[in-house]
Amino acid sequence: MALSREKKTELLQEYSERLGRAQVMIWAQHSGISVQRAETLRHRLRDVGAEAVIVKNTLMRLALEEADLPMDEEMINGPRLVTFVYDDIAPATKVLTDFARENPEMVVIKTGLIGGQLATAQQVQSLNDLPSYDVLLAQVVGGIQAPISGFVNTLAAVLRGLVNVLDAYRSKLEEAEA
Repeated sequence: MALSREKKTELLQEYSERLGRAQVMIWAQHSGISVQRAETLRHRLRDVGAEAVIVKNTLMRLALEEADLPMDEEMINGPRLVTFVYDDIAPATKVLTDFARENPEMVVIKTGLIGGQLATAQQVQSLNDLPSYDVLLAQVVGGIQAPISGFVNTLAAVLRGLVNVLDAYRSKLEEAEA
């Protein structure tokens, strides 16, 4: 059934809004996926700050053009399921790639947009190896803290040395008086 112009305009606006919010977008070919399996995937993605949408290719192409984002034929050729990742990238990518691995006849990852750049299916799958946001933050804080801790320990060693020298000098003066 053909979509009305109003519905197409509404879908185009939704796609544009999602493109603007998402950090990463992953295109997958879908075929024969049951409603129950699709809902399972959507629920898992929702839990990690992502969203899977079966898109109209022509409207998605228009949204990509309006957002001045690159595209290739893999994005707009055939039935496409687009995953929009809004929050932490690694868990969302893991959910989608695990689902695709469990259901290879239903979902095949084709391409993606990472930071406004086209990515191959292998590059998208490599996002699984990224640590989570919390782990990255801890690594950054640890990296900042290490030099500061070293500097503080160096200053403390100098002060301990000075105290030891003064204590030895005090002991020598006491022995001389006695």
